[in-house]
Amino acid sequence: MLRIGNPGDLRREVLVMRAASRAVPVPEILATAEFIDDKQHPRAVLLMARLPGRPAADLADVSPARARWWGEVCGHLHAALATVSPPPGLRAASAVPTSEASATPCLLHLDLHPLNVLVNEAGDVSGVLDWANAAAGPAVLDRARTWSILTLDPEVLPLRTEPRYKALLQGWTRTAGFEQLPPAARAWACQFMLDDHAMRYPASRLDHIRRYLTENLGVGA
Repeated sequence: MLRIGNPGDLRREVLVMRAASRAVPVPEILATAEFIDDKQHPRAVLLMARLPGRPAADLADVSPARARWWGEVCGHLHAALATVSPPPGLRAASAVPTSEASATPCLLHLDLHPLNVLVNEAGDVSGVLDWANAAAGPAVLDRARTWSILTLDPEVLPLRTEPRYKALLQGWTRTAGFEQLPPAARAWACQFMLDDHAMRYPASRLDHIRRYLTENLGVGA
């Protein structure tokens, strides 16, 4: 697996993956290099070992019971990452709710969803991918961010009545404790998603997130 990008961003990802490797499986870093491209821009390349398994989102040939199992093992990743101290200098999560500001910061993935988690034939997590959004902050924010992706992202709305996806979500919810997420963390995750998707979708495709904020959390978006 090869990643090419900004040198600073890739250096940060290397530090993050090395820290995360103490608690969750991540790709082995085989080599790194920096260079100047033909437009005289600094670039970097990161070579990583390909991990076994397939994305937990690949539910086409699995039963609802197995999908729920995959959701449960994915949900345990949050507790594992909550034990990892962020590497020195890692950026802090933005706009942390006041109620969570005093919590000890840990390593946050902030894009932990079924496409970024690999599971193997035994049903165990074999890899956690894509650490580009990683930050330091209260562990509850990572759980809230994943909850919002699994339930409110425009791409998953058509899937929420599909039996295998429902089972995956139920398993993830149970072990990650989504039902116990405080309102402030949910509101933070909704605003994160609105900001993240502002340039990707027309405003109308995000109206359901704004409604959730106002009708369920009493927050204006």
